Amino acid sequence: MHLHDFVDGEIGADHTGSALREIILGHLARCPRCAQLERQLRAFRLRLHALGERLAERADERPTAEFVACMTRLLAG
Repeated sequence: MHLHDFVDGEIGADHTGSALREIILGHLARCPRCAQLERQLRAFRLRLHALGERLAERADERPTAEFVACMTRLLAG
């Protein structure tokens, strides 16, 4: 499990996940570094969602080569 699983809501769906969710929340309450990372991941997720909505509105336009290269680098880690 990773912090992004928590941010994406993938942790907490079942009883075991719910216990794990509580552990993560407890850690985030005590660890400023991880809490900052969680905020950054949430902001990034919101930005990606907004970008997807804008692209869906302009579905007839093809993404630029620069955009494709940027997304490829992001997804590669």
